Amino acid sequence: MLVFKRFIVWTILFSITATQFLLYLPNFSCIVSTGVPLCMAQFNFSIVGTSVITRDFIDSIREFLRLISYLALDMKWSGATNPKIYSEKNLVDTFDADNLYKVNFFGYCKKNGNNRAYCVQNADSGMDVLGVLVRDVGIQLAKLSSSPANNTKVLGDSLMLTYHLTLSSLRKFLRGDRRNSNAFSKILLGADDTNTDNERASQYGKGVEIAYALKIFNKVLFYVQVCEIASSFLCLATVIGFGLVLTFGKRHRSLPFLLKTISSILIIGATLTLLGSTFYFFSLKLLEPSHDHSQNSDWALLEVTIGSGFIICCARYLLQLFFLPIAFLTANHYSVRKNSKHDLEESSSNSLAKSEIM
Repeated sequence: MLVFKRFIVWTILFSITATQFLLYLPNFSCIVSTGVPLCMAQFNFSIVGTSVITRDFIDSIREFLRLISYLALDMKWSGATNPKIYSEKNLVDTFDADNLYKVNFFGYCKKNGNNRAYCVQNADSGMDVLGVLVRDVGIQLAKLSSSPANNTKVLGDSLMLTYHLTLSSLRKFLRGDRRNSNAFSKILLGADDTNTDNERASQYGKGVEIAYALKIFNKVLFYVQVCEIASSFLCLATVIGFGLVLTFGKRHRSLPFLLKTISSILIIGATLTLLGSTFYFFSLKLLEPSHDHSQNSDWALLEVTIGSGFIICCARYLLQLFFLPIAFLTANHYSVRKNSKHDLEESSSNSLAKSEIM
């Protein structure tokens, strides 16, 4: 009967830990184009332009992408070229409003209308929106500049590395330029009014700082997620080992302590991930146009929606919160106390003393 009771306890622990570990699998659903045609994203976003500033900004980037698309196509063809290759459908369309990006911790998928263009890993950039757009430009350029298309991920990775190095160098340069009253920034931006110069240079520097902060934040969030998944696996392995010990009817001190420690680390990591993802999502919502067009911000650039992966993340977190007290109660009940031997000897001596008195 005692063995059956211990088996029931272990079954409950194993079921919960196995379920919460399997609920991490959707995080890997957006990393490859082949296989399961499903992407359970943390959030989805598309590019919109509702204000004058954002429309001008998006149009400028589209013109630049059109230019480099023509260059990529010219590099691909030799001899006489067909003018049809320069049609809009063959150009880089990263900032088109029809595109929908489904983003998760380890990768993202791009959809154009009802068709899925591709899914790819995003390395340790995680859910960085700007990183997703830069990588998309690199992947499309790789498809345009090679025939047949070679490994498009290589150019995507190269462009991401270039973007990160440029961002770090530009941030370092602008910090030094501030000590010189933004002298070079004013020349670069080319305004005549001194007050306008200072304001534009300040906004430019702020934009670089925001992009750099997004890169660092998402990199930290990515590694927290990796540590969380590792903790979840260790928790599952510890529960399996704990079940084997219970089967033989033995009490241990190390395994219960390990179970409590890993469970605590897991819930801390899950809390940080959930809070970070929620904070990031609502930060992106600030760049979303308002329903009241008169109250739109100058940088109403994105349209963001929550993804099914985030809902699964919340459900997994609730399951982990439910598991934590069960793990502590079970570990305390089946652990060997340090003074158990001393208590047993003291109890025996008291019993012996009572028998002598009687």
